[in-house]
Amino acid sequence: MKKTSAFIVGFFFCSTSVSFADNDTGSKLSYDKSLQKIKSDDGRSFLNFEERDEGNTAYYFDYFGGNSAVVHDSDSLDSYSVFSVIERDNINFRINCVYAEFKSGNNGIVSKEGLCGLDKEIDNKSSISGGEGDDFINGIINHNNKIQTSYFMNDTVKYLPIILFQNEKRYVYKLYESKRDLENGNYKIISCENNSGACELYGSDTWVVIQNSPNPSIDFDVLKISNGKSTFEKANAKKVDLVADGHSPFEVKSSKAYFLSSTGKKMKSYLVKGDKITLLNIGKNGCLIEYTNTKNKIIDGYISCQDLNLFN
Repeated sequence: MKKTSAFIVGFFFCSTSVSFADNDTGSKLSYDKSLQKIKSDDGRSFLNFEERDEGNTAYYFDYFGGNSAVVHDSDSLDSYSVFSVIERDNINFRINCVYAEFKSGNNGIVSKEGLCGLDKEIDNKSSISGGEGDDFINGIINHNNKIQTSYFMNDTVKYLPIILFQNEKRYVYKLYESKRDLENGNYKIISCENNSGACELYGSDTWVVIQNSPNPSIDFDVLKISNGKSTFEKANAKKVDLVADGHSPFEVKSSKAYFLSSTGKKMKSYLVKGDKITLLNIGKNGCLIEYTNTKNKIIDGYISCQDLNLFN
């Protein structure tokens, strides 16, 4: 797996992964291939790290968004690159943010996502494997591969909204407006205030970055490259009206939508009218859905398709 010499705009397959120019010096860390160490410029601290190419997966040091990062590329069924950003705090190192660009081999869904606030400290002169972001990418893989998009591809529903985030103030979703968009990796990111039609529209070059905390928040960033240096900048948004647009997320239309057991029996838990969901599949036991609560925690289960506005 070979690194390219410049950032490829749009989604990239991991066999042609991101590599920023050598003069991208937003971080004061560098990699010594002969010693297999990530070193600080002042020589006071280092991390042991072995760059390696294992066929359909590779681990290497690079720069991402102006910061030093350990990169894990995979080009198997699911293609992705994971960037674990390495920061130096006095002498020790830490990983506070992990970013991933992903394409599902199962349904073609693509993602550009980040998670910050990890605050994982790594002692001076310890080792990193390159797999520090694997929990994050595995979560992205599991989340996206659950969506059986056949119901979209066979025109059972006319568009595909996927909830990405929700807290007490807003919700965010990804929107594929047509089958061709899904096939070509084109989507929109829409962020809306709860109980309001006030929304912001972002393009598919936008990175959705969640700030990990007891009260999670979200940022929207884009990667910019100028004079060989890459930086994250705040993404520009366009105001949109969901009522006029008609591409709002799927939601509960009944006053109560009870979750169903495997035998179709009503359970005690339920969603209420207006709760927004991601449709995972349509089956004999009803609609398999994913609900994200205001703490950004996910609940999966079956509910009756008649309780949803899928076909409106």
